[in-house]
Amino acid sequence: MVRHNLPHLFLTIVALLLLAQEVFASSGATDSTETRTIRPGVIHRRIVDDAGPWMINVLEIDLRQEDIEIESARARDRLTGRETTSSIAARKTDSVRHVVAALNADFFILETGETTNIQVIDGAFVKGRSPKRSSSQADRRPRSQFAVTVDGKPHIDRFVFSGFLVWPDGSVHYLSGVNVIPDSNAITLFNSYYGPATPIDGRLWGVKEAELIEAGERGDTALYVVRGDTLNGGNSSIPAGGAILAGYHQSQRMIESKCRQGDTVRVVLRVVPYPGKIKCLVGGTPRIVLDGVNIANIASQSEGTSARFSSDRHPRSGIGFSKDSTVLYFVAVDGRQESSVGMSLPEFADRMIALGIYQGLNLDGGGSTALIIDGEVVNTPSDASGERPVGNCILLIEKRHTQK
Repeated sequence: MVRHNLPHLFLTIVALLLLAQEVFASSGATDSTETRTIRPGVIHRRIVDDAGPWMINVLEIDLRQEDIEIESARARDRLTGRETTSSIAARKTDSVRHVVAALNADFFILETGETTNIQVIDGAFVKGRSPKRSSSQADRRPRSQFAVTVDGKPHIDRFVFSGFLVWPDGSVHYLSGVNVIPDSNAITLFNSYYGPATPIDGRLWGVKEAELIEAGERGDTALYVVRGDTLNGGNSSIPAGGAILAGYHQSQRMIESKCRQGDTVRVVLRVVPYPGKIKCLVGGTPRIVLDGVNIANIASQSEGTSARFSSDRHPRSGIGFSKDSTVLYFVAVDGRQESSVGMSLPEFADRMIALGIYQGLNLDGGGSTALIIDGEVVNTPSDASGERPVGNCILLIEKRHTQK
């Protein structure tokens, strides 16, 4: 006859259960999840995890739905300025397009709202700067960014701007950027996102400008026709349906000699590496999930973010997609609150992987973190004043069916 030591057995079972609970919590397990279908192919999950504690909002988007698209938007539809993500989403909803969801995107300058990285909206460059033409070490270090090509495929890479001009005589010249003031002898393209007029030549380098009118496009090449004589000194009106080509310092002579009334100038705007023609692109930093692996611990080395930015817990916004690139995720983690303390970047990457994200990018977080679904802010922004005005955002758009 075998005698069982029941108290010892009971204590052993309790210890095993406690150990299992600890392992379960540390593996990214959740205490509760609320799930709702927003529309076909779009699911919202609100996750409560007491291990942090954390409050996490996730939007899961099936990109194979033919009536949805991903787009980016700028505050005030200008290079500078700030606007809340919910305001941008409301403004972009109209009779043919409904903004289902929006997530804040790139880091920005608080005073001006200008975003740190490249942005492309519906194929048009809002901002781009060649690293070859910048004196800033930060601008020369490529940062990870999120893009969608015209075939609807998502991409995350350390994109850099690459632009050049093909003059009427067939010669080629590098373009320093779009809507940025160059550091020295360079040529910049200014379009309507810059504002009503080009900048005044505040550095007294001297500037010559040519007015360009759109004349079609071929892939990544935009065709422009020169209108009128060259202009002096900056502050030139940017034409609707056109642009201004500005040559600074020694590049003035090139604008004068190459841009004659009626000539056609070809402008090629791309990013490198080149995934195909870009439909939309927003910046972030750093990439924290690469091929399903958490790489957040090396982010400070690879992309120049500080170790403290990575290790401290903050509200976080992020975007990512599945291994087969068919499912896109908007992720918002609340922070600086009793109910949700925020995440370090390694914790955020672990959570992304647990959600099914194979490629993941950290976006601007802190008080900027805001996820909007059908006009409602579904997370709790950390600023005492509520939702923070930001520089730009990424949109999920449903194309409305219109009767003919």
